[in-house]
Amino acid sequence: MEIYLKAWPEVETYLKKKKSIIIPVGSTEQHGPTGLIGTDFLTAWEMAKKVGMKTQTMVGSPVCYGMALHHLGFPGSSALKPTTYIAMMKEIILAYARHGFHDFFLINGHGGNIPSLQATFSEILDQDQSFHFQLFNWWHLPEVTKYETEIFGEANGFHATCGEVSVTMATHPEAFLEKREFHYFDTPKKYSWPQSPGEFRRTFPDGRMGSNPSLATKAHGEKIFSLAVESIARQIEQKMG
Repeated sequence: MEIYLKAWPEVETYLKKKKSIIIPVGSTEQHGPTGLIGTDFLTAWEMAKKVGMKTQTMVGSPVCYGMALHHLGFPGSSALKPTTYIAMMKEIILAYARHGFHDFFLINGHGGNIPSLQATFSEILDQDQSFHFQLFNWWHLPEVTKYETEIFGEANGFHATCGEVSVTMATHPEAFLEKREFHYFDTPKKYSWPQSPGEFRRTFPDGRMGSNPSLATKAHGEKIFSLAVESIARQIEQKMG
């Protein structure tokens, strides 16, 4: 059900029956010394494809860049300003809407995107109240947070978490064939926010925020992935049912 693997007549046929689309959104940013730079969009994208298949809902192309300016002190990270991100997301959504998509389900892998996505929805709804938007921040799903709390406790942290590293181990095992060097140390529990890229790197020298990603495993990732997919699919089916 992935739109980028369809031809336009197939999308036109789909729209005669359904008006819903899933859009995976994430970021391209550092995830500590062991996590993948693509973690946020890779997790959202893989979940979106599975949810799309389970619910027979079209999946849009992934948005791989997000609002992650504070990570720019680390090589490989890239980011959009909030105003740029909002403008881009409005253009993407309204382009799909032009052809008849009406119900938008966004699966998000990056916390920094949340304020800008909410602003995007508000600006569109201010002009047309008929659209439906639902944002799934997969790590905030009750089923996921319950599991991560039970397994990792406080060691899950807030960035480069055990949970998200585990999910990428499950979805992209080829990226973890060689073990990356990691030396654990405590990171600050109190800090100012927001932070500039330089301040963020000084505060969190290896990119982690309270996490111990050495606890991440492929098995945990498979479980978390399944919990997230089942929860999102169930909510979409309830809305569209």
